[in-house]
Amino acid sequence: MKAPVLFALIVAAAAASAQASSPTITWEPIPEDSSFVPRSAFSSVFSAISGPYAAFSAATGSLGFDDYQSTFTDGDSFALQSMRFVGGVTSVGGIMTFDFFDTDDILVSTTSLGLPSAGNFIWTITFESAPGLKDSDFFIPASGYLQLTAGAATTGQWFLSTSLPTVGTESRAPGEGSLTTQSHRFELNVPTPGALALLGMGGIAALRRRR
Repeated sequence: MKAPVLFALIVAAAAASAQASSPTITWEPIPEDSSFVPRSAFSSVFSAISGPYAAFSAATGSLGFDDYQSTFTDGDSFALQSMRFVGGVTSVGGIMTFDFFDTDDILVSTTSLGLPSAGNFIWTITFESAPGLKDSDFFIPASGYLQLTAGAATTGQWFLSTSLPTVGTESRAPGEGSLTTQSHRFELNVPTPGALALLGMGGIAALRRRR
């Protein structure tokens, strides 16, 4: 299992990091054939979500961490519209914390969520003030690390796979990948260009209505 050695000395920085507002959480079964086709208007900038899947036993505390190098090129960070991960908690309402670190191992953004269903699924967490607004203010590094932690009264899992990312890259070196050939399953998304254009047109229309 991954040891949270890289981040042991910077947990205290959490208070100064960005906090996510209340996101929308949905989930769907893990397919038996390990395939997964997302059903949303999002564009992935990092995707390591495919199987085959494997996991350590459910545990409390750190469930692991993984590095990621996204395909986002317009800056050092971006507003995370949605993320997916494969895993879950063993009881309804179990708390899971998502910590995003930059490449210097500095904690940048964090959010703790109570998952509304027990069991392992492909979860989608969408960061927007209302469905369809595409107005996330939860910024994460364009490249860095994601760490998942199960709360003190929670046991959970974060699934692994030997499959390489299909969007973006990651390291399989010891200390950055869970094992030399395996990595945790997650995906980072931004709105599609078309969705952003529609959102902009909606904003222009709103301004005209106010005049």
